[in-house]
Amino acid sequence: MIRPENPVKIIWDLILFLATSYFSIEVPLRFVLQEKQSSEVLIFERGIQILFGLDIILNFLTGYYKEKKLISSPKSIAKRYLKSWFWIDFFSFFPFDLLGETVYQYFGATDLLRVLRLLRAVKVFEMLKALQSLFHRKNSSEDNSHLEAISPVTFRLMFFIYWTGIFAHWTACGWIYLNPDFLADQDRVTKYVRSLYWSLTTLTTIGYGDITPTTNVQTVYTMCIMIIGVGIYGYVIGNVSTILSNLDVSQTSFQEKLNQVNSFLKYKKIPDLLANRVRSYYVNLWENKHGIDESDVWKDLPSSLKIDLSLFMHEDLITNVPFFKSAHVELIREVVMELKPSVFNTGDLIFRQGDIAHNMYFISKGRVEIFSEKTGDSLAQLTEGSFFGEMALLLDAPRSASVRAMSFCDIYTLSKDSFNAVIKNHPSFGNHIKSLAVERKNQQTEKLAKRKTKK
Repeated sequence: MIRPENPVKIIWDLILFLATSYFSIEVPLRFVLQEKQSSEVLIFERGIQILFGLDIILNFLTGYYKEKKLISSPKSIAKRYLKSWFWIDFFSFFPFDLLGETVYQYFGATDLLRVLRLLRAVKVFEMLKALQSLFHRKNSSEDNSHLEAISPVTFRLMFFIYWTGIFAHWTACGWIYLNPDFLADQDRVTKYVRSLYWSLTTLTTIGYGDITPTTNVQTVYTMCIMIIGVGIYGYVIGNVSTILSNLDVSQTSFQEKLNQVNSFLKYKKIPDLLANRVRSYYVNLWENKHGIDESDVWKDLPSSLKIDLSLFMHEDLITNVPFFKSAHVELIREVVMELKPSVFNTGDLIFRQGDIAHNMYFISKGRVEIFSEKTGDSLAQLTEGSFFGEMALLLDAPRSASVRAMSFCDIYTLSKDSFNAVIKNHPSFGNHIKSLAVERKNQQTEKLAKRKTKK
C-alpha cells in the first residue's frame, strides 16, 4: 500500500499534472483546427495514455486520510476511487481512437470520437489534487512540513493564473469552432492568436469590437463569455489585490507598527536623538527577529510543546553555563521555561555597576562589553552562547561592573525569583551552584588584583 505523502507518489502526481495540462491545451486545439497528428506526436500521446493507465492502478493502491487517520483497506480505497475520479481517469486513458479506426468509422461517428477525446481535458481538474499533494499535504496526521513549503496565498495566486490561462485557451477554441470561416485565408497560428486575443478582451470586459459575432449562436456564446468575464473581473478586483498585499503579512504588520510608533513620537514631541533610538530598536527587531514577538507564539502552545521547544532553542545557552553542566534534566526543563526574551540596541546599558541584581543573562545573538564605570576599563567581551550577571544574583550583592551592548543583542533573562523557585525544588543543587559562584567571584577578584599590580 502506498502512502499519499510518499515523495515518489508526489513526483508522480506532478508528472501527471504536466501531462494533463498538455492534453487540456492540445485536445481542444487539435479538435477545432482539425489538424492531423504526426507519428511523433501520436507516439508521445500513446506514452501519456500509458501513464494514465498506470495511474489508475496506482490509485487503487494508494491510501488516503480520513479524519487524520490513514485508510489502507483495499476495499475502502477502491470504493472511494470508483465514486470519484475513476470514470474520468478511465475515459482519459481508454484508446477510443483505435476503436474508431476499426469500428466507429463504419457508423460515421468520427466527430463523436473527437468529442470523446475531449474527456482527456477534463482530467485537468486533478491538478488540484496533484498540487495539494505536493505543497499542502493537509490530511497527513504526522507530516506538517507543507506549512512552510509554499505560502497558501502564493498557491492561490498560482492556481488563479493557471486556470485563467486554461479557460482563456478553451474560450478561444470555442470561438474557432463556432466560426469555421473566421480568417479562412490565414494560417492556423494567426487564426488561434486572433481568437485568443478575442477571448482575453472579452473575459477582461474590454471588448474593442474589432472582432464581433455574426450569428445567433456566436452572439449567445459571446454573451455567456461576457457574463463569465464580469465574474472573473470582480474576483480579480476583490481578491487578487488582497492576495498580493498578503504575500508578506509580517512585513505589512511591521510597517503598521512602525507607523504607530512614528505617530506616537511625533505626538509626544520626543527629541530626535531619542526618537531615532526608538525607531532603531524596531528596525533591528525586524531585521533580526522578523518582527516576531516570541510571547505571542508561546502563549498558544501547550506546556509539553513549550518545554521541548525551549530545550531545543536554549540547549547551547544552558550547556555553556558551568553550574548547569551537572544539573538533572528535570531542573534544566524547569529553567528553560522561565527564560524571557529581551533585545538591546548597540550602545544600550543592560545594567550598571552598583545596581541591585534581579536577573542573569544568556546571549543568544550579539556581543556585549563588561566594563568598570569607576575606572573606565574594559573587563571582558562576551558573544553568543555566553552568560553574565549570575554572580550578583546568587550572592545577593550589587552589580560589580556595568554591561553594554556592542551590537544588536538578542538576550534571554532568568529572574532571581524564578531561579530561586527552581532551586527550591532542588536544594542540593542550589548549595552546589552557590559554592561555584563564590569560587568564581574569588577568581575574578584575583584577576582584578593582578591587573592593578601590573599597572
